[in-house]
Amino acid sequence: MLAKIEATLLAAALGASFLVTTGCNDEPDRTATPCAPGGPGSVDPEPCDPDPLRTDLPPLWNGLSVDLDDCPILEFTAKYNEPDAMIFKGIIKVESNFRFDAVGCTDRGPCCPDIGWSADECGCLGVMQTSPECGTSTGLGLLSNGHPNMETDPNCADFDNSIFNPVINIERGISGVARNRERMKQDFPGCTEDQYTMMAIGEYNHYQSTESCTVFNFDYDRAVLDAYNDYSAAAGWPPHPYVVP
Repeated sequence: MLAKIEATLLAAALGASFLVTTGCNDEPDRTATPCAPGGPGSVDPEPCDPDPLRTDLPPLWNGLSVDLDDCPILEFTAKYNEPDAMIFKGIIKVESNFRFDAVGCTDRGPCCPDIGWSADECGCLGVMQTSPECGTSTGLGLLSNGHPNMETDPNCADFDNSIFNPVINIERGISGVARNRERMKQDFPGCTEDQYTMMAIGEYNHYQSTESCTVFNFDYDRAVLDAYNDYSAAAGWPPHPYVVP
């Protein structure tokens, strides 16, 4: 099962984590259910057989495979009607280098600091560096009190709905880009679909960075496209002809 393989790889990467878990390791008799099929945000492995995003590139310097998250990328690209799954692989490369427990932007807390959350909770979290307090209250990656579930141990049952579970994190990230796309279509009618993709992912990095169909977050989009083009070539994926001035 892909889920079990992914959990094993994630567990191997935990040595690089700088987060504090929520106490699962204090309960040695607990039955672990990481990424269990049918659980919150879990993905049937069938969409990855075959896997059109697969690159077979060597592992990254941190030992992680760039193909690790292909199944949820494909699943949620389809679910949210996004036109290009490979662009999200590029985003993950730029945001976290595929590290599931990555934490960033704790110095600025893009949407909180006045709601009583800790600096880590107000940060950018996981493979897609989502900011839980900036999103909609879907329950994905959140505790019953509305705070993010910060569990980082894949062997803990709480990891099923953790913001750091790549399946949960990727759904939140892709749904956020999809919402950006709809907002861009309302604010800037008449652009091409590829332009809306560039505008939407630019907004993902910097809200309200778009000025028109051709003026958007150039620096971020170029970084994503560098990875996108590399992965597209390695996978034989037909790349979209995105234009970033």
